[in-house]
Amino acid sequence: MKLKDALKNVLSEKELDLLVRAYDVVGDIAITMIPPELESKEHVIGNTILGLNKNVKVVAKRNGIVGGEFRTIPLKIIAGENRKETEHKEYGVRFFLNPEKVYFSVRSSNERKRLATLVKPGEDVLVMFSGIGAFPLVIAKNSQAGDVVGIEKNRIAHMYAVKNLAQNRKIGNVRFFEGDVCDVMPTLGMKFDRIAMPLPKTGENFFDIALCSLKKGGWLHFYDFQPKEHVDRAVEKVCAACKRNNRTVIRSNTVVCGHSSPGTFRVCVDAEID
Repeated sequence: MKLKDALKNVLSEKELDLLVRAYDVVGDIAITMIPPELESKEHVIGNTILGLNKNVKVVAKRNGIVGGEFRTIPLKIIAGENRKETEHKEYGVRFFLNPEKVYFSVRSSNERKRLATLVKPGEDVLVMFSGIGAFPLVIAKNSQAGDVVGIEKNRIAHMYAVKNLAQNRKIGNVRFFEGDVCDVMPTLGMKFDRIAMPLPKTGENFFDIALCSLKKGGWLHFYDFQPKEHVDRAVEKVCAACKRNNRTVIRSNTVVCGHSSPGTFRVCVDAEID
């Protein structure tokens, strides 16, 4: 049963029109949005979501907006168990996380798998801004990569990444480093066949350090927010950075991989760079 149908005898027609019917499920936590006009009904809505999903044990509402350096969002539990940590499973990998303390997008699941399918046997892969380790672990699990390295500045997210690597014992080719990518990358002493930059809002500020660590003929995966009719602007950013660093884009492909806001999409530029 759909959420709106389940609540049709509980909420008025006006309230049903205000109801946000979509919600994300991270592990066993459902994360929803409650409009201010429905705050008095949030516990009813939360318990209804709980009843509709046998695998959901916690329902939380967004209690603010995504903000801060680490793009986190406050959550308020409105139904179920009183906790915010969960275990999420994706393409053979187990992740532990607290979605209030770290940034994690369940909607990027297919994109993480897509990158894994692009990795050729033996390639060394770097994931900048690696968070709880989702991109590195999915890539390592679903490819024959060589070394996979993740770098994350958020200490809590890094701690989860280390924990998640330990939980996925069959994955042995991943290393995680805590710190600013500009500080950590020069200390690694290696160049990579493939570098992912999953930080759409400000990732372009790190083009120079990324290109310094990318092998000739390597692939850069740059994420950006753009209107769908202007996705080429993301490619232009990559080309400008390459020109500035005496590099050349051999070929590129742009993939729309999610929504950011009405009319704005998250896109990924896959660029082979000489």
